[in-house]
Amino acid sequence: MIRGIRRTIANTIQAAENASQLGADPSKGFIVGGTSAGGNITATITHLARDEKLSPPLTGAHLMIPSVCVSKEMPEKYKQEQHSWEQNKNAAVLSQKACDLFFDNYVPQESDRSSEIFSPLTFRTGHAGLPPSYFQICGADPLRDEALIYEKILREEEGIETKVDVYPGLPHGFWSMFPTIPSSKKFVEESAKGVQWLLEQSK
Repeated sequence: MIRGIRRTIANTIQAAENASQLGADPSKGFIVGGTSAGGNITATITHLARDEKLSPPLTGAHLMIPSVCVSKEMPEKYKQEQHSWEQNKNAAVLSQKACDLFFDNYVPQESDRSSEIFSPLTFRTGHAGLPPSYFQICGADPLRDEALIYEKILREEEGIETKVDVYPGLPHGFWSMFPTIPSSKKFVEESAKGVQWLLEQSK
């Protein structure tokens, strides 16, 4: 899995190097984004791109219901803010048991699970210099508080521009399963507005 993430950053570098052939100009905005485990990869890529001095640099990250810290890896100083893992352990769609099942398949080797690759909130090189980040977070989601803590670290500790939309009482990935309800339409609309906001930060 770690090799897979390294391949993803390699693909990001390749996209930057060949942007003109793709009809793109990353200097006007170079955003990465992902949902759930994809949000985990997105957060990790922002750190690797920074540390490996990707040129042109990333200008934004879209983190949708991201997993950014394996529960047991949460730094002690933030544990008092992490309630959703227990509060939402029986949540619809993504319960604590479902999280464990997905993680057993996502990172099957127990020895790999302490890697910062899977818990970018704990990245050893810190979070300074990361791009502006837009978060979409579900209220009835075991992953809720780790995303809120990560956003707070970026904003308060590092002065990084962030934007957050929270969907109270709604479970992980609700918009993909119930696309016609008003909350799902709101999520999609705000997603587009969030990307627009990220592009505006690069000007």
